This record gives sequence, structure tokens and C-alpha cells, in this order.
Amino acid sequence: MERTSVRRLRPGFTLIELLVVIAIIAILIGLLLPAVQKVRAAAARTQCINNLKQMGLAMHSYNDTFGSLPTGWLTSTASQPSPGWSWEALILPYIEQDALYKALNPVIGTAIPAATAGTAIMTPVKVYRCPADGGQPTNSVFGGYVTTNYVCNREVLGPNASNVPANMAIQAISDGSSNTILVGERDYIRNVGGSQLIRHSASSCSFEGRPGKGLDITNPSPTSTADCTRLGFTSQHSGVVGFLFGDGSIRMVPSSLDSATDQDGCAYPASTQNHIFQNLIHPADGNPIGNF
Repeated sequence: MERTSVRRLRPGFTLIELLVVIAIIAILIGLLLPAVQKVRAAAARTQCINNLKQMGLAMHSYNDTFGSLPTGWLTSTASQPSPGWSWEALILPYIEQDALYKALNPVIGTAIPAATAGTAIMTPVKVYRCPADGGQPTNSVFGGYVTTNYVCNREVLGPNASNVPANMAIQAISDGSSNTILVGERDYIRNVGGSQLIRHSASSCSFEGRPGKGLDITNPSPTSTADCTRLGFTSQHSGVVGFLFGDGSIRMVPSSLDSATDQDGCAYPASTQNHIFQNLIHPADGNPIGNF
């Protein structure tokens, strides 16, 4: 007598069980995403601090070599070329970019090359970009040149209001190098960013920042230079903006810092009202710096 074989069915998930598993996975992903985003934000912030630290070391090395800080915009009494070279070009040899410095030869009388892809001037310098800023690598506001996320305090690096060189030595900052900003952030998403290596003819906001409208204020027209907010310091970090101070220290300054927000952001020099942000910009106003 032949025995009929009975096929056993393998156990499997029911539809309800499958939906429960999917729901649990979705919940776990939802819980993990904020943690992953926090890790990424922390990593970007650390890299930004490192960028500023490298610029600080470069500034001090330049100061030791030439007896003063690099000028914000490379001018002379007789010549104020625009576009012209900026402080970022001058410190290239001190951030391990000597080959790029020699290729560009950033001196008075050297013409700024066109923003042509593949040329030396279009070489992105990693130290000049904050990884928290996901904006485009080139700046349409400034002729398609490479974007930078760092702009200088012109009241220390110069030039003065007449565009004549006025760069100071670190030792000459009478308010104290630890109380005076040299470089700060500006992002390319909420604002116009800066222009790497050059002072572009479109605006001085291509190389410098000013405190007039307050700290970390969004430009209402971030794709143009029409609003004075373009000269502000802004970032993509949550609630803070990174700054390099004259003593080489790096501080993530809170966006809530006391500022003269009612002042014209285009004014140069900036308002001398006794507000912490303005006091950190002015190198010789004699005002005490409060806690921040």
C-alpha cells in the first residue's frame, strides 16, 4: 500500500505581523535620525573650528614674518584694484597652499584671472569652506568665483574707509587680541557668502563682515547684494557663529549676543555704541567686553 506523503508548509509571517515589523523599523529609524543629524552637525562644527584654527595659525605666522596682519583687500595708496586680491590669498603659503600661491602670484598689479573652470583661481581651498554650509561651490553673486564661508574684520585688517592699507599688527590691538575678532563665518544659504581669494568688484561683502544689523540675521535677498545684511556674519550651525579672535582662540558665539541691531549694516566703521558685538569688532574703542 502506497503511503501518501504529506508536505509540511513552512511557517511564515502573517500580513499583520509583517506590518508590525515595518512599523517598528520605521519607529527605530525615526528615533535614530535626530541622533545621526546631531553627529553630523557636531562633526561639521568641529571641522569649522579646525578651519578657523588653521587660519589663526596662518595669521600669526604672517604677522611674525611681515610685522603686521595680512590686509583684508590688497591695495596701495596709488592703486585700489577691484576686483583685487584678499587676505585669503595672502595667507595661502601658511595653510600649506604654497603652490597655489605661486600660481596666482597675488601682488598689486597682478590681474585677477577669469573664473574659468580648471584654472588655479577656481581651485577650492578646503580650509575656506564650512561643511555645515551646503550651498553651491561657486558664487553666482560674485562672477562665478569659488565661494568662501569666512570673511574678515576690516577694522583690524583694513583697508580703511579710503581703501588705503590700514592692517594692524596683533601687538597693536589696544583692546587686546583676545577681545577682538579677526575672521568670522558667513554662509551661502541664508546670505551671499564670500568670494574665495578675492575682493570682488560687486561688493566689499565679498571679503569682509560688519556687525551693523546684528549677529546671524538672515538676508532677505540672499541671492543679491542689495541689502546691508549681506555684510553680516551668519552660519548654518544651530544658534552660533564661529569666530577667530586675535589671540588665535576660536569661539562659537551665540546668535543672541548683544548687538546694535538698529544700526545701518553698511556703515563703516561700525557703530561705536556700547554693545558686545560692536566692541568685539572695534580694536581700539576702550569699551569693556561683557560675558558671552
